[in-house]
Amino acid sequence: MSQDSNRRRRRQQRRRDREAQVTAPGETTPADDDAASRPSLYRRIRETIDSFGGFLTIGAIGGTILLIVYLIIQNPLSSASDDALLGEVRNVPAGVAEAAHTTNAADMFGVPGEPPSIGPHFSQPWRVGIYEEPIPDGNAVHALEHGIVWFSYNPELVDETLMAVLQDVADDFSRDVILSPRPQNGSAIYAVSWGRVLKIDGTGGDEEQTLRDFATTNRNRSPEPGIR
Repeated sequence: MSQDSNRRRRRQQRRRDREAQVTAPGETTPADDDAASRPSLYRRIRETIDSFGGFLTIGAIGGTILLIVYLIIQNPLSSASDDALLGEVRNVPAGVAEAAHTTNAADMFGVPGEPPSIGPHFSQPWRVGIYEEPIPDGNAVHALEHGIVWFSYNPELVDETLMAVLQDVADDFSRDVILSPRPQNGSAIYAVSWGRVLKIDGTGGDEEQTLRDFATTNRNRSPEPGIR
């Protein structure tokens, strides 16, 4: 038999073998069944993502985590002093929750002529910064609960020189201080932190150092320090 005949027979045999392996319509081989039973890598990943609420939910969670990390890096907690707190102590009356939330300004209390420093307050804290208009006492007290220091002044009792001192100190402690006018104050300036009040009449000449000492010593010494 010639070599051509042998090659032709081998080709025919290989063709018959391939045809014998073709699966009938509607049938699958065991290998096909096993592959179909295993989800693809993409499918497994997608099912895992869906189990956590989908791409939008995961994206929102990831964005929130990144924002928190960014705020922590950009706004580190100011150190709290170990020195004795400055100012006179103010306590709540018996039976009153010192950190209760209220929507009624009449629930608040304090010594007449000075800003409140503790006790029932509004649910929204006031943000740090320098303000040209009076701010609500209820929001300011909530800020004090977060360790913020509040410098309030009577515009009628503060001259330009003293006003410049207040602004300079507030700028230097911008992370921790609220500065705002409070016309009902009985003294030129009150430096206030949670449960502490320091009256400054504005005639001693050492107001700047007093304000700086108060901010350094009293900031972040409150029930919820560092929240901004």
